[in-house]
Amino acid sequence: MNALTHVPERRLIVEGAYNVRDLGGYPTADGRTTRWGRLYRADGLHKLTEAGQQAILERGVAAVVDLRHASELETMPNVFADSSRVAYHNVDLINPTTSARPTIKNLGDMYVNMLDDCQPALTRILSLLADSEGTAALYHCTAGKDRTGLVSALLLDLARVPHDVIAADYALTAECLLPIMDELRQGRPEQVPAEMYEKFLGCDPENMELLLAHLVARYGGAERFMLEIGLTEAQVDALKAKLLGE
Repeated sequence: MNALTHVPERRLIVEGAYNVRDLGGYPTADGRTTRWGRLYRADGLHKLTEAGQQAILERGVAAVVDLRHASELETMPNVFADSSRVAYHNVDLINPTTSARPTIKNLGDMYVNMLDDCQPALTRILSLLADSEGTAALYHCTAGKDRTGLVSALLLDLARVPHDVIAADYALTAECLLPIMDELRQGRPEQVPAEMYEKFLGCDPENMELLLAHLVARYGGAERFMLEIGLTEAQVDALKAKLLGE
């Protein structure tokens, strides 16, 4: 059975969202499997219907970490922002300086720069996920691809999921976003050529492979990275427990 696509729990059918996925069911290098129902990745939640919200809550999600910028929150407000049913947190994972760098030629470059330049935000995001002990947590951005993909890569590498599997999980987003690609294309800034923007909407696994190679070469992997940016050993252990069990 293919762990990426043929397990019903991998991609959740949620009314108003298109890219809600469970991080469970992935094999690890030491023969274990990531836990189902503990960590979810998603695209924007601003269009969730009441039924869609209920579908999220029925999965036991008690914490939502929104990775979007203030301008995105204003035009696409999160349905859980003022909810009494979950703990909602917003941590902006976009560094405007990084995003505008001329050295960024592809998504892989952007992910590397986010990893290096957005560490205070990553510390906060990972701490929130670690501290949601005993409950399920969901993190998301707008498409559930770039910012969400970076956080997912760190979590799966921490669990020792093979890099080819992490890259395949990233690439699965392309299939999930097909229904809203035209909507995403409408967000192209005027100064960005259509051909380049189309590439940035893609999910080439090579982009994720570039990020993971940099993560290992510069930091020695996700666990060392997390400790270096300020997570405690207890928080790293809590993330491992959420991903793998005790």
